[in-house]
Amino acid sequence: MGLKEDAKVKLHEAYEDALKKPNATCNHKEFIDFVIDNTHLTYKYILFTAILSKATDASINPLCLQKGSTLPGAYDARTVCHNVIVKFEMETLEKAMGGSNEPFLNKPARFPELSKDNAVRRGNDKLILDSLCDNLPTISTSADAYACLVYLLTKLIAIKDAKNSLTQFSIPDDANLPSKLMTFIERALEHSYEGEILTLLVAGIYHLRFHRPTDLVEVHPVNQSGASSREISDLDVYADGKLISSNELKDKDYEETDVRHAADKVLTAGGNRMLFIEGPRASASRNFVADIEKEYASRNFMLRIIAYQLFFASNVGSLETIDCQEYVRFILQTARDTKFKEEVITYLDELAQEIFGLSR
Repeated sequence: MGLKEDAKVKLHEAYEDALKKPNATCNHKEFIDFVIDNTHLTYKYILFTAILSKATDASINPLCLQKGSTLPGAYDARTVCHNVIVKFEMETLEKAMGGSNEPFLNKPARFPELSKDNAVRRGNDKLILDSLCDNLPTISTSADAYACLVYLLTKLIAIKDAKNSLTQFSIPDDANLPSKLMTFIERALEHSYEGEILTLLVAGIYHLRFHRPTDLVEVHPVNQSGASSREISDLDVYADGKLISSNELKDKDYEETDVRHAADKVLTAGGNRMLFIEGPRASASRNFVADIEKEYASRNFMLRIIAYQLFFASNVGSLETIDCQEYVRFILQTARDTKFKEEVITYLDELAQEIFGLSR
């Protein structure tokens, strides 16, 4: 068998060991913790691939990313990652690492090998790259790499289990009242967390309104780009695969250019409407609002800049069913899947306990 087939066998073997040994450790624990507990998704896949490949074949060089690398022990890391790890992480580990479809297409993985000279953003991303360059070569045997692989899998299994337990709770039926939901929303918006709270609360309302199997409320990470291949606005809603709602959300100062940029992206994508929703901390000169809404209307595009109070009051006031348990489940699941801040998840969870009586 080739490396890809051997890696599949080795991965399943290590997974079984990880299930049996949830307290397993290895000689490189701190290094693995640093990469996996960090925020850079691509480097997590690079680490996983390097460790699995080294555990499978002692001759491979864990610094290599491409077979064309001039380093000894070069191999096709992308094939191992995309054909072995991605499916396993999606299905068995339930996206515990982030659920990327093709992580090696991202820039950090498009070099022949890991090197401290590779172009990377300064700060945290550079620290992770340096850590990989310093530590991967110290995993010099297949036995050492296998111990790392088992430890890595125990971490991902724990993340998966924590993710599942997050959305296993109950909320009493008598909490399903419009007034309770509005109280939760208003209290939650006392904090912004860089706009993440507003995004989740709006997404939850759309989920209650569009909840058929063919509906999709797609949330994109706040202040990040490229989260989805079809990302249009901060929050896009699809019905039967058709874009029916685009929403730009701002909980900080903004300019007219921010509105234009967001609206033009939707126009370019073929959309014909967008809500620009202001959070409690959003502020801008409103002298341009009437003119810009009229301008886009002349292009057969509906643009409305509205305050969050109007959005939530009109939607909660017209929902056929108020299901607070489903609302909270969706926003917590979305926060975890979209890699929002852990403190955001804790904050909303504790608030739901206080206001709705959420219990586990």
